Amino acid sequence: MGAAFEVENESIASRTKVRWLANPRTVRERRQNGEIAASSGVCVRNGTRLAQSLIKKGFKAAGVWYGVESFTNAGPDSMCELYCGWGHIENTCGSKPKCGYCSGNHCTSDHKCNVVGCMVKQGSLCGHTLEKCTN
Repeated sequence: MGAAFEVENESIASRTKVRWLANPRTVRERRQNGEIAASSGVCVRNGTRLAQSLIKKGFKAAGVWYGVESFTNAGPDSMCELYCGWGHIENTCGSKPKCGYCSGNHCTSDHKCNVVGCMVKQGSLCGHTLEKCTN
């Protein structure tokens, strides 16, 4: 797949083999038959610039453009910064935001003190806030 990958994506040099999680012919047939809308593959890329380019633009394989997502390992000790819950990360969260300071219905970065004259910047904790656990 490396040579074909490079031909269709001339700005990307493939130093590692692209590994599909299923047989590429089977995936193509199932996609053409409308059985599936997408498939997954794994490739390793060294360098942040190339990885960001792939995430932004995607890549072409077998005449089809594919989107790219970065892999982030999330386990039971991972904290979602969107709603301050445990066990997953923000990009896989379906919950509404919760503030990590006051448990309000807003992102922690949007937290602001309601006391007139408080000079603490938005997204920061001040002495006026009664801290509440989101969980």
